[in-house]
Amino acid sequence: MQPNYADLIELARTAGKAILDIYQRSEYTVVKKSDTSPLTEADLAANEILVHGIQAISTAPIISEESPVPDQETRKEWNRFWLIDPLDGTKEFINRTDEFSINIALIEDGKPIFGLIYAPVTDECFYGGEGRAYVKTGDNPPQPLKPTVILKRLSQDSSLRVLGSKRHGAEQVALLCERLEERLAPVQHVSVGSALKLAYLAAGRGELYPRFGSVSEWDIAAGHALLNAVGGELVSTQFEPIRYGLKPNLIVAGFFSFADSDFDWRPLLLT
Repeated sequence: MQPNYADLIELARTAGKAILDIYQRSEYTVVKKSDTSPLTEADLAANEILVHGIQAISTAPIISEESPVPDQETRKEWNRFWLIDPLDGTKEFINRTDEFSINIALIEDGKPIFGLIYAPVTDECFYGGEGRAYVKTGDNPPQPLKPTVILKRLSQDSSLRVLGSKRHGAEQVALLCERLEERLAPVQHVSVGSALKLAYLAAGRGELYPRFGSVSEWDIAAGHALLNAVGGELVSTQFEPIRYGLKPNLIVAGFFSFADSDFDWRPLLLT
């Protein structure tokens, strides 16, 4: 059974409003978590809204970045659960780049079957799963996500848009871009914060997003669902499937993501 899109969009927008209320202040509390990553009032406010809101519409358990994570023995009994990041891109939030998001994914048997990525600043909500995905901006009607067809784009002498983090793996991404330029086409490297990179891939605003550093599963599950819905994929850097909720630490050691899985990326990405 698919979740009610309207309920989840409204829930994300409510959490996004709470985030923006804090974002627009001149001061707010920031502390460091045990892994030294920052935690703000906005992370906690959004987490409370999302957890309580999802519990009101679903009986499936929830894993959130900002709540205690149940141990693996408990999680292995779940075939269906929610995986959320209440504020992805906390450093972007602190640095006021506007490039942060709310990520909500529904996982079934280790696979993401629904994803929602909401950008509070632009009021863009990217959502969908199982063959259907949309973007809804403000009160406008939803529009289907239309990813890039690589060969069509390259036949028009367009560049290959490689999305990348502003903070991680710059040297490896630069080397990959050089290789792509030698073997395929001119490359435009576009830096974007948070899981918006995955939403942009699904929306046709880029062709490839490589990640050479570790991420947590809640960072990518929603985007993975969106990519699958539009015919794309997110795989390990060895092109192996990524499954969710099955490992003790919920860490993914890098990945490749692309919206056109009909194109043969392997010879270009595997070295």
